[in-house]
Amino acid sequence: MKTLFDDDHDDDPAERQRVNDRIGGAILDFCRDHAGQQFHGKDLLAHVLAQVGEVAPDSPGRILRDLRRRRKISYRVVRRRDSLYELPGHGGNHAS
Repeated sequence: MKTLFDDDHDDDPAERQRVNDRIGGAILDFCRDHAGQQFHGKDLLAHVLAQVGEVAPDSPGRILRDLRRRRKISYRVVRRRDSLYELPGHGGNHAS
């Protein structure tokens, strides 16, 4: 069963960039505000919805993974089946 943060290699890079331009800042803010904490995928989605309005439910996860690939943020999967993730403490912005 796929979760919000599973890799999806067949998405369109141009579309991902368009969505990133729209919601990437909200995701970076969420990660900065929750440094050193665990979060569920639904928490990230709720934050993005509150910041930018309606988005596709899987968009925050795709952009989060893209930001991680580009070493803008880091997180680790704690329990994939529960969509539970953990962000490093302050200063830990390298991908893991």
